[in-house]
Amino acid sequence: MGVLNMVNKHERLKQMVENDRKVNRTALLLTFAILGIAFYFIFTQEISLLTFAVIIMATQLPSLYRAWHRMKLLITFNDDARYQKFVRLEFGIVLANIILLGIFIAIAWAIEGSLVIFAIMLLALFIPFIFLSVWVNRKIELIDPEHVTNHELRTAHRDEAKRQLK
Repeated sequence: MGVLNMVNKHERLKQMVENDRKVNRTALLLTFAILGIAFYFIFTQEISLLTFAVIIMATQLPSLYRAWHRMKLLITFNDDARYQKFVRLEFGIVLANIILLGIFIAIAWAIEGSLVIFAIMLLALFIPFIFLSVWVNRKIELIDPEHVTNHELRTAHRDEAKRQLK
């Protein structure tokens, strides 16, 4: 087993909440910029399916941005090679989802099939990514008991929001 950075769960949680606050602010600005550009094209240009596909793919950039920053923070918490491999795999799952979305848009464009069939194909391929993501998180927690789970992070965000409202 690699050398553990001695960052306890409480400190990790604080760092992750702060990181999310900074990253989400930038991601929100990126989202507004993408939507602004998208609406400009939608209302001023004739939209082709290719343009629509590019817009859909661009809307995924904030998710990729968040996942990248999450990975960069998590790898600072533990030097163990297995831990870092699974943290990078977690980011890879987000990236693979976005790439898969692009492939499906291309397929839908090429075959011009039913929207229902397209939706079923998307679900059939995205559901395994959800289970893979849960599996990766469990592996990370087994390797590093101080790992902050997604549930714990959501709870911390809710608690932080409640504190700010008081």
